[in-house]
Amino acid sequence: MSLCACSSIIQTLLFSFLGYETVPCQPSSSNGPPGPSTGGLPYQPPTHIEISVDFTRPDGQRTRPLLVENRRLYVDEHYISVWSPVLRAWCVECPDRELILANVQYEHVLEMLECIHPTYKAVDDQSVHILLPLAYDYQMEGLLHRCECFLISHNLPFLEKVWIADRYKLNRLLVLCLREMRPNSKVDLNGSRYYALSDRVKVLLLERLHGAAAPEEILEPPLDLEPYQRQSDVNFAAVRAKTGRLYYVNPYYMAAWSNVFEEKLCSTSSGVEEMFCPCTHEELKAFLMAIHPPQLRINETNIGPILMSACKMESPALLRKCANLLLSPHTQLSVFVRLSLLDRCFLHEMLPQCLQMVLRPENLIQMTQQTTYDCLSTRAKAAMMDRLGVLLDNPGLQTHHCTRCKATNTCGAVTWMCPACKTYSTDSSLLRNTNTSNMATSTNTGTTVTQQGGYGTSVGGTLMNR
Repeated sequence: MSLCACSSIIQTLLFSFLGYETVPCQPSSSNGPPGPSTGGLPYQPPTHIEISVDFTRPDGQRTRPLLVENRRLYVDEHYISVWSPVLRAWCVECPDRELILANVQYEHVLEMLECIHPTYKAVDDQSVHILLPLAYDYQMEGLLHRCECFLISHNLPFLEKVWIADRYKLNRLLVLCLREMRPNSKVDLNGSRYYALSDRVKVLLLERLHGAAAPEEILEPPLDLEPYQRQSDVNFAAVRAKTGRLYYVNPYYMAAWSNVFEEKLCSTSSGVEEMFCPCTHEELKAFLMAIHPPQLRINETNIGPILMSACKMESPALLRKCANLLLSPHTQLSVFVRLSLLDRCFLHEMLPQCLQMVLRPENLIQMTQQTTYDCLSTRAKAAMMDRLGVLLDNPGLQTHHCTRCKATNTCGAVTWMCPACKTYSTDSSLLRNTNTSNMATSTNTGTTVTQQGGYGTSVGGTLMNR
């Protein structure tokens, strides 16, 4: 398939393969007051693309039934074999029978499948307690690693974290908890979590409380491609990059993430031994680490090759992950860099969403002075012009002084509240109408101004009572 033909598919990210369906996620109704106006229409946050998988029905690839609480879930035995050696052994021992998963709940198994498949459901405060027992029992090291990373970055009661680390052998989490302790720290030694700890961990707590040195921090193990440099029962097909570098992968697992591999797999009648991919070595390496457990976390430093590989391999799930990062307001990337990445990967439908982060026309003009501006496509430059027209029509609001944080900032939007009738308004023209109507209308000062974007609440605006 040519790159031009591929781009039309990738632009919308609404194609489906292997039973995957891409569904746009609706904006939340609890986002607070609307933001800046965009050409007469209220601002809406960027829409994200959700990928859903129906595990309750078999398809061309997910044919192996899992029987859980007398209900069936259909999976691809090659896919789950990559994640779990226990499930792989069961598939080998019972090649033509459904796998019965005892002592587990149907909803919990479904949650696990949605986390490890291209749906890539995130681990949260509730699901982490569901996923940990399943990941531990089925020896899913990649899922255990994801749960451990979540627990490290989120606040939980101290003994709760220690108990989880002890129960599921999360040594990195345990060491970090011990390093947080200080001599004579207050620890609840009468709770149920303490009595459930192993003797080894109790000794570590005792020694740490009495001034023992903190253990050496266990660094997060680096991800490498050593398992894919040799052929095995799981990774038996060779994939070769354009530069000639060879890796061994499971073609059925790759097909679940890549439309290119799915087409090659369907067009090959005989066994798959070697396949070629349209990526360079660095792009293929990034693609393999991003989709295989424990799945490389995408950040500002590695998103470039991952996004390019997702584009060339036609991976809607990986494109969704990259797009969510690029469109996130918390990403430490300039808008111009985000725009360039989206444009280079032919994700033109997301350009307007990206440019909505630019709130002032002078910032957009500065983007045209970048050294790589000429590398942008005509489509991207036209999107910049469209955004400039919107900003010139509504160039933003005046600066406001926040009495809470004592900062002066220019907001993309404010919400005005009349102190008399408690009426809220987001009409930015009230700022301009104040000066023109001051002679003809009585003023009521002391209006509350709520600044959007985390700037708090400031006082000192003027709202006209008509």
